[in-house]
Amino acid sequence: LEDFATKTVGAERFHQVAMGQGQAEVALKALRTGMKEGHWVFLKNMHLAISWLSTLEKELSSNTSTDPNFRLWMTSEPHIRFSSILLKSSLKITFESPPGIKKNLLRTFEGWTPEYLQRGGGIRAQALFVLAWFHAVIQERRAYIPQGWSKFYEFSFADLRGSSDLIDLATANNNTNVDWVPLHRLLE
Repeated sequence: LEDFATKTVGAERFHQVAMGQGQAEVALKALRTGMKEGHWVFLKNMHLAISWLSTLEKELSSNTSTDPNFRLWMTSEPHIRFSSILLKSSLKITFESPPGIKKNLLRTFEGWTPEYLQRGGGIRAQALFVLAWFHAVIQERRAYIPQGWSKFYEFSFADLRGSSDLIDLATANNNTNVDWVPLHRLLE
């Protein structure tokens, strides 16, 4: 979404807020600015701010002069108390991983440009492959949680991007002497 918004409206007209403790005022400010000036607002993890949804509904319904270019994007995990009014008035998109490790690997590599993959040396390429494999396995295993996996682990595309950025930093300038211990701890 961030890449799409940057191409469509520009980075300066795209506001992201990760909802959680203390982010309600930041989100309201971004929402009011976006509605007035036609910006895009992306509220992440709305399931963490269920009690704030009524404020969001009031803000959206009370504003009579919304710029036609304004867009509100939200992400959420399923939650039983999520506002049904907000759900009914929204266009909903679900994102599921493709079935199978091979398809997950292909989707990950399709997300990386050829220029990105060709940067750096062999250690970086190997580390990126292991990262893509790990991501594919974690995505695939979500289907088997009831049959033997004791815990649910999420490893989203944001985690994949952050981990690949860490690999880039660790292998900068074709560094072949990578200190794996701090990198391992950061990726745990």
